Amino acid sequence: MRALIKSKPGIGLELQSIAVPSPGPREVLIRVKKAGICGTDVHIYTWDDWAASRVSLGLTIGHEFMGEVVAVGKCVSGIEVGSRVSGEGHIGCGHCYCCR
Repeated sequence: MRALIKSKPGIGLELQSIAVPSPGPREVLIRVKKAGICGTDVHIYTWDDWAASRVSLGLTIGHEFMGEVVAVGKCVSGIEVGSRVSGEGHIGCGHCYCCR
């Protein structure tokens, strides 16, 4: 699959081919059809002070998306292969700088 990755400091992103992951027991695998570009992505692209102090290199961007479920983990219920879904991936850990 293809992914936009912030692999080094400075302006820009790299389009890379990476392995397709397998979903864990409580996860789904989504084939992304469309993705949005938000302000966070612009900060990461330009590698401004905000991004440099908060983002780890190697990050794959694109947390606002829609697509189709192509695989489900064994403990997933209520969603099946072929379901159309959208996501906005701000899931807080409660521990890192941004969540505190």
